[in-house]
Amino acid sequence: MTLPAKTRLFIESLKRTSPTRAIFIGEDGDIRARWNGLILYSVFQPIVKASSTDTVYGYEAFIRAIDSSNNRISPEQLFSKATDQDSITGLDRLCRTIHLLNFILNVDGHELLFLNINEGFINAVDDNHGVAFRKVVDSLGFSPNRIVIELPANLVKDSRRLHFVLQNYRLNSLEVAVNLDSTEDLKNVTASTPVHYIKINHSLILDADFKQKIQAVLIENKEVNIVVTKNDLPITGIDSNRYFFQGYAYGRPEALTTVISKDPSVELSIDEAFLQVGG
Repeated sequence: MTLPAKTRLFIESLKRTSPTRAIFIGEDGDIRARWNGLILYSVFQPIVKASSTDTVYGYEAFIRAIDSSNNRISPEQLFSKATDQDSITGLDRLCRTIHLLNFILNVDGHELLFLNINEGFINAVDDNHGVAFRKVVDSLGFSPNRIVIELPANLVKDSRRLHFVLQNYRLNSLEVAVNLDSTEDLKNVTASTPVHYIKINHSLILDADFKQKIQAVLIENKEVNIVVTKNDLPITGIDSNRYFFQGYAYGRPEALTTVISKDPSVELSIDEAFLQVGG
């Protein structure tokens, strides 16, 4: 597959830099990161079209972490180790950066990349959400139009804050998904809400009242699409092109498959400052 030139330059730089660098090539050939004594890596879960469940529309990236004894550290445990605003923003951006690199190396079509934002990050950044990450995206030569930023469910409960954060990401040409965990939260997703994706647990779609209200949102806002998540069994009876499915029934979170040689093939000199994550 053809990599963006800027991504290729950065990957070549990883083959020659210090083994203590934050971002590095792992033993399995994927892109990993070191943070606070832990090793971080990416897994990706497919999101498929309801109208054609054999077609992958995008992937949601999840962070995985292990300690020096190879013990798994949950995402919740990982982010609990970020004890101040600088470390929270740095960790969140570091996770998104390795997700983006692994995605670029493995997905050569038009699929979208869904990236979670930690709630602590939203609280730590006062304004200009998306500016720093957009610089990383541009520095790797990747299209921001293929990235969907997933906002935490609690943010949806604060309509004023939600609209402010949404506008910031959209100003940086990053699409946004919101996670809903109740029918009540739908009132904050209106025709004026600049959001393209609403993610809901599959249990909500079984609720007749919620289903009626979500249909009203789809009629009111022509840009909105619905992603039904946590599907352990295939969903039947929905084939709209505005619905997408995610869950074990359609694929588990797994590492992608590209293996990068660690042997430098060419000598290149580039400015690596563009990936000073956390800035």
